[in-house]
Amino acid sequence: MSHKRGVKKLRKSNWLLIALVAGVVLLALAGVALLGAYFYLSRDSKAEIGWINPLDTVVAGRVAPDLAVLSLAGEPDDRVIRAALDAGEIETAYAGLTYSVLLPDTLRSGHWLLLANYYREVDPTRALTCYAAALDQVALSPALSDVARADVSLQVARGFAALEKPRAAHLALAQAENLARYSLSMLPAQRRATLIQVVALYRGLGDVQTAATIEGNLDSAIAGPGVKLDQGPQLLPGLRGSVVLPVAVSEAIVARQAAAANLAAWWLNAPPSGRAEPVLARQQGLAEALGQALVAEDAARSAFYAGAGDLPLADRLALLYDQVAWLTIKYRAARGAYGVSLAPAWETQVAELQSALVDAYTNLINGYGQQLDTLSPAEAAPARVELLRQGVLWTRLGLFPDHAEEALAEQLSEAASQLWTRQGGAGLTIVVQENQGQRFYLLSGSEAAQPGAAGG
Repeated sequence: MSHKRGVKKLRKSNWLLIALVAGVVLLALAGVALLGAYFYLSRDSKAEIGWINPLDTVVAGRVAPDLAVLSLAGEPDDRVIRAALDAGEIETAYAGLTYSVLLPDTLRSGHWLLLANYYREVDPTRALTCYAAALDQVALSPALSDVARADVSLQVARGFAALEKPRAAHLALAQAENLARYSLSMLPAQRRATLIQVVALYRGLGDVQTAATIEGNLDSAIAGPGVKLDQGPQLLPGLRGSVVLPVAVSEAIVARQAAAANLAAWWLNAPPSGRAEPVLARQQGLAEALGQALVAEDAARSAFYAGAGDLPLADRLALLYDQVAWLTIKYRAARGAYGVSLAPAWETQVAELQSALVDAYTNLINGYGQQLDTLSPAEAAPARVELLRQGVLWTRLGLFPDHAEEALAEQLSEAASQLWTRQGGAGLTIVVQENQGQRFYLLSGSEAAQPGAAGG
């Protein structure tokens, strides 16, 4: 452990040695206490924040088609979501967020919080779904920095507290405190800022004793675990190759984007009375044109995917990402989540499309698993954790619509514990808590986070 190395370097005075040992003991006890809080609070909070598939809560009839189809016109998901929020079309923003495959996690977590804050007053149940998704991203997203993870945890804690879910708020607060204490990349000033907010939030929840304990140990806590390590780049993108779409697919994409832009422009420019009419001939014709373009693109893509089986594994991973993104578009259209019927034939194939998505995600995860064999042992261990985090996150967001979470979560728990042990117990590991049918993913720096502890 880094603390022990620090003690060895400072043997010049007995009093300093005693002080350092006492500090280590305090931190260790705090970590065990926090892990205990995870077990206790997660057991009691299951009734507060049960998991709901975000995709299943989209109300298609409230989605504004003129904004929703902008993503089919080539606009980035982030811009479409922001435009919907600016226009007050909250359901459209929610649908865009839930079905987005390409949105970076840094933006995704921020949008979950924005929507949660809006829904807090008008739809508390939906707000809980948004806060729960943001909480999942803290532990599972491979891309977020520890500073961002701590900030999201604090905002989620405030949201749960405002919704009168104190036990869930305690979960988020315990995670923020773990990040401040055990992160290998946060600076002392960042640790202090996080812990001061944690103390204030505990006091707001009426937990004065916990607040006082943290405040009393603030100086030792902001020193961190004694190890400084910059957060390295993600490893999975380096395992993925590239793929060039054939001319037929590229032309089909251009045609679909033009058809979507025409539909969006007409609906946007129609008078209020015209927008309220569900079956205007002009609108119907433009929707049918977009649907035909989507079906034509699907045919071009299907032919391309069928003939690309001999690609190298790295390039097949890129192809699978493209296939997942396309199948998600089809899945959304089939469920009417663009706010207008686009491809009626797909609407009778929801189960088949879901099955195709499951196969694509399964092949993607397995393909990455094969690529891990090309890495050195030092890289393979963190890359495996990164892959499993991403896989579990896909299931929690509803994008990977299968029952694979349980198997992936078990593998993640084992891989994360092994990596944490390999690192000498420094930093944070993922603790999986499962009680009464509900699963939580939390970051912990406690030595008690060993295999077997994650099961609850």
